Amino acid sequence: MVPLRVFVIILLFANLLALSLWKGWLGGELHHGEPERLSNQLNPDSIRLVGEEPRPPVRRTPVPAPVVESKVEEVPIQETVAPQACVIFSGLSADQTRELSARIAKAGSGFKLTEGRGEAPSSWWVHIPSLGSKDAADKKAAELRKLGIADLFIMQEAGPTQFAISLGLYKSEVAAGRQLDALKEKGVRSAQVLARGGGSSRLEVRGPSDSLATVVSDLSERLRGVNRLECTP
Repeated sequence: MVPLRVFVIILLFANLLALSLWKGWLGGELHHGEPERLSNQLNPDSIRLVGEEPRPPVRRTPVPAPVVESKVEEVPIQETVAPQACVIFSGLSADQTRELSARIAKAGSGFKLTEGRGEAPSSWWVHIPSLGSKDAADKKAAELRKLGIADLFIMQEAGPTQFAISLGLYKSEVAAGRQLDALKEKGVRSAQVLARGGGSSRLEVRGPSDSLATVVSDLSERLRGVNRLECTP
């Protein structure tokens, strides 16, 4: 019986030793499969597989579409310059010069006036001297028209020539003499030739052609008997 008891005790101690070794009580570390290995790992949640790290996605910045600039060709605006004209009024009295200057200055600022004095006669005036009244002048004008003379004008401006009848203004004395002879052939005996311009005023007017033509047209009645010439602008 003693050997059997000894055998049982030895077997018990052997089992205890085997259990101690398996549990690691004696400082040894036995690995019994994957579950035991996983239980012995420190911080198993922080384990990451080492390999090629994923690259962050490449962000492509959108390239804006090229802006096509439409070039509009600028056409320079050309200012329209009105053509200029020039008119010379000669044989003016002092009153006519003042009146003409005032009326042209009132018409606009685009005119340039140059006043001068005439020495030699600038024109020759064929006319019938003043008849003293409008009725007498009208009666005489009617007689002249019956003789076939239509180009005439009764002077209305106050002065020594008021109610005179103008029959033409000429640049040369020869032309005025021819007109006088023609009138005499038609029976006109009271017509005379008067030199004008000696000691009188001369007014040169420059400005836009359209505006100047309008001003001259408006003053046509007041400029009867006044020599009017075109000049270089």
